[in-house]
Amino acid sequence: MTTATATARVNPPTVGQRTSSTESVRVVAAHQDSLVADMLAWQRHAACRGLEAEIFYPSEDDETAFEAKAVCAACAVSGECLEYAIAVREKEGVWGGQTAAERVRIIRRRRRAAARARNAQAAAASN
Repeated sequence: MTTATATARVNPPTVGQRTSSTESVRVVAAHQDSLVADMLAWQRHAACRGLEAEIFYPSEDDETAFEAKAVCAACAVSGECLEYAIAVREKEGVWGGQTAAERVRIIRRRRRAAARARNAQAAAASN
């Protein structure tokens, strides 16, 4: 965690303590800016940095997805890239070595796994 994120955390006002709305907005904006900066820090180390973006946005019948996936396979931060694309629901392109359709399958698998875990936890709690 960076110091910017750590310093952006603010305790809520206690009873009787007042804060100005502009102060609250400033704190929230600083916190969001640091989160975005932290979330995108991996991009500085991406293997795709400086390459043509078209490589990573192939058309459905285009075979350039293989080229993009090869770049991602050699990338040290492809996991962070994939998690970013999943988190923001990136609808196009190859991110972290996965196409949009592959990311949708990952999201569905994760949802099913989470549902199974919740069901198992509920069953264990009821026994």
